[in-house]
Amino acid sequence: MVHHANFGRENPDGTKVGGHQASSSSIITLLTGLYFGALRSTDVVAVKAHGSPAFYACHYLRGNLDAAMLPRLREYGGLQAYPSRRKNREIVDLSTGSMGLGAVSATFGGWTTRYLVDHFGATGPERFIVMVGDAELDEGNVWEALQEETVQRLGNVLWIVDLNRQSLDRITPDARRHHITGMFRTAGWRVIELRWGSRLREHRALRERLERMPHAEYQSLLCLPPERVQELVGAPKELVADVGGHDLARVLEAFAEADRERDRPTVIIADTIKGWGLPFAGDPLNHGMLLTAAQLEQLRTSLGVPADDPLARFPADSPEGRLIASLPPLFRTPRPASRPRVEPPETLDSTYTGSMSTQEAFGRVLGALARLPVAERIVTVSADVAVTTHLAGWVNRRGVYYPEKRPDYFGDRGIAQAMQWRESPGGQHIELGIAEHNLFLLLTALGLADDISGEPLLALGTLYDPFVARGLDALLHALYSGARFIVAGTPSGVSLSPEGGAHQSVVTPSIGIALPHCTYYEPTFAQDTEWILLDGLRRIADGVGESLYLRLSTRPIDQSLRAPAVERSHVVQGAYRLVDRGRPEVTIWAAGVMVPEALEAGRLLEADRRAANIFAITSPDLLYRGYAGARKGGEASSYLERLVRDDEAAAPVVTVLDGHSHALGFIGGALGTIQLPLGVDDFGQSGTRADLYRHYGIDAESIARGARALLE
Repeated sequence: MVHHANFGRENPDGTKVGGHQASSSSIITLLTGLYFGALRSTDVVAVKAHGSPAFYACHYLRGNLDAAMLPRLREYGGLQAYPSRRKNREIVDLSTGSMGLGAVSATFGGWTTRYLVDHFGATGPERFIVMVGDAELDEGNVWEALQEETVQRLGNVLWIVDLNRQSLDRITPDARRHHITGMFRTAGWRVIELRWGSRLREHRALRERLERMPHAEYQSLLCLPPERVQELVGAPKELVADVGGHDLARVLEAFAEADRERDRPTVIIADTIKGWGLPFAGDPLNHGMLLTAAQLEQLRTSLGVPADDPLARFPADSPEGRLIASLPPLFRTPRPASRPRVEPPETLDSTYTGSMSTQEAFGRVLGALARLPVAERIVTVSADVAVTTHLAGWVNRRGVYYPEKRPDYFGDRGIAQAMQWRESPGGQHIELGIAEHNLFLLLTALGLADDISGEPLLALGTLYDPFVARGLDALLHALYSGARFIVAGTPSGVSLSPEGGAHQSVVTPSIGIALPHCTYYEPTFAQDTEWILLDGLRRIADGVGESLYLRLSTRPIDQSLRAPAVERSHVVQGAYRLVDRGRPEVTIWAAGVMVPEALEAGRLLEADRRAANIFAITSPDLLYRGYAGARKGGEASSYLERLVRDDEAAAPVVTVLDGHSHALGFIGGALGTIQLPLGVDDFGQSGTRADLYRHYGIDAESIARGARALLE
């Protein structure tokens, strides 16, 4: 497949196609033992990204992939470079790609299944099998995940570490093997080591000598001619290369041993050879190497593959064919005859008065939902910030999830607590350590519960908005995997003024606009927050919506500033008119907490007898997507353009938000007029809110001054 993709297919632009033949051969024995021996129909599998061609081959031989797809590796509409449930869902259980992320999200799938069993008696996947390369374990997010206490109790998780002692550029450090086994054991996992094959295990002296060797020295032996290896170590090269990960009998024994104990997670650490069976086996630079046509032909001959049909499956009456026919079917998502119907309300009919922040409104909405039937399907997640992101009301009513009931020492001993931390299998809040990657990867698993297990969940996570960037890699993986969930980043922006630049978020509006398959909102008022959150929940429940990112604030806003006749549909579509002074000289567009400053700037301009119409933006993301999509699709106008009357379309535009100014920099161009984008284009600092607003030029006077400059 890889050879055809690189040399047999037309390549008009000349770009290297690649395909990782060495990485695929490294896991070929492990995959053979799994897909043709140990795998059950209740198991789901996540395979390391660089082994995808071997993974596709297994599905083809199992009859689960059409032969017409094999020549289409890394081709548009064909098999993806890395396993993708979004693109090749007929064969891919769980998406993998960026190093380490797929392994952890799959592991958290085991956590999600445990939650579903405890709450709904679900019968989804019984085991999550993860195949990961040893170099992937360099990623810190892997070890962050293993430290989560609940992970130690996931007996439905099995990892297989492909320990081939190589990363992309180098031989891995000698201490890495000890680190890997030690970390798994410390985290409470059962460790099964497959270091040597059956033949080499009988040669104790040679085995001990090889174990004392540095990784680089051992790898060099794999690259030498047999006679040179015999000269250096006094043993045949075939014996030196007899590692456990390529001894099929030992691999099957390890799978059977892993199946016998199911009260904790298990990891099989299997020594393999990168490029096993290929001319460049063990070569430190073999990561991107490809067989030549002559080498491929030699391999075909040595394996007895028919020249006239190299992609032929095993005949049905052959021993292999009969074995394959006897295997249990591969996993398919269970589809209950009566799928639970989840129906979040369109409105809560709440009244919001006085001054209130959007973060407080978010907590009030969740508190109200906690009393409704839809709450049974809601699960919240927080990275150690449940109290400070206004989840206390929800947690007090719905409890904290833990696989076993734990004593509440404070409550049981009569110690008053504003937040009651009652942990049990019936709880609906999951508290994580301070690890944003874990937050997004658990949201991945929870957001795929309906797709994988047939049990819908409405997953909602909270974190400090500045740390969205810290977990961004995991968030992108979550969205690419097709998961649907809601994440609230709060508090946001320089409005968190005393905290200083380390805890103020500037770039997150731009991130929100750029995230695929995720809608970013930044509401101003409590009613807007309610409508947006409920709309997002309804769309996810219906299986048609995207994930939702809410950028919220702790700044209290006077709720009376909101026009009483605002239409719900306008709020959800991304913006609405807040002040209309007829034919304006300028329009001011403000997002989130900057609306009060925009309103005050309008009053300052009115004092100069200059009319300014004010618009409140709830979703810069939807406004931009709507405008760009309309132009690409040849439509006459977008929602943004239709929101503006003909008599105000040509008026200069001032935009302002509590984040980088470029996030709203498209509005003037969309309306065909000049624009001054105001925002925070540098790192924040400590001070009062008024001081910082003046410093960054987003206070009312600066907005008005900018409008005057445009008019002049």
